[in-house]
Amino acid sequence: MRFRDTSTGYGWLSITLHWLTAIAVLVLLFVGDSISTLEGQEREDALLLHTSIAITSYVFLWARIVLRFVHGHPGPLPKQRGPFFWIGKYTHYLLLVAIAVMLITGPLMVWFGGAAIGVWDWFVIPSPFEQNFAVRDALHRVHATSAVAILLLTLLHIAGVYKHAAFNQDGTFGKMLIPAEPGDEDGPAACPAPRTQPAPGTVVRDES
Repeated sequence: MRFRDTSTGYGWLSITLHWLTAIAVLVLLFVGDSISTLEGQEREDALLLHTSIAITSYVFLWARIVLRFVHGHPGPLPKQRGPFFWIGKYTHYLLLVAIAVMLITGPLMVWFGGAAIGVWDWFVIPSPFEQNFAVRDALHRVHATSAVAILLLTLLHIAGVYKHAAFNQDGTFGKMLIPAEPGDEDGPAACPAPRTQPAPGTVVRDES
């Protein structure tokens, strides 16, 4: 089982973190967007759900971000080379930065608003700060802007994956499904050139 990344592909660790992050972020975006449309107890329940999912996902979301920035982005396969690979690569990095901003501003926004962070019905994390609505509002604007950035970058990312899978067929989508093996970056093993048969009537010298 290939656990770590290769120079042009992902191992099981990156693949698992990628899909866990994708699911968590999409659910958080959906729940977070619904909070502003609710009132009363429904709003409180949605806020608790949002913060609970975020805190539950906190460790592996940070693991996803740190792993990619520490180990870097795998290089392209032979058919992936070109400007679209670099667009996809830096879209990926911008997504991770936006997620990191959300992870930082989310808890701070709740705490500066004077509230504790509820995690399901398990426990609450009290605020270590004094209530400050000016700071809370500034953090809320950054948080909301980051959410919009994540949505737009995710749509761009999905469009890029569709392009590669439907038109280029260069192995991009498969990299996030099947772990890379050492040597995959070289493509299929080179086959020896076929031996040609001498033309009829040609004298073949035995040099052995």
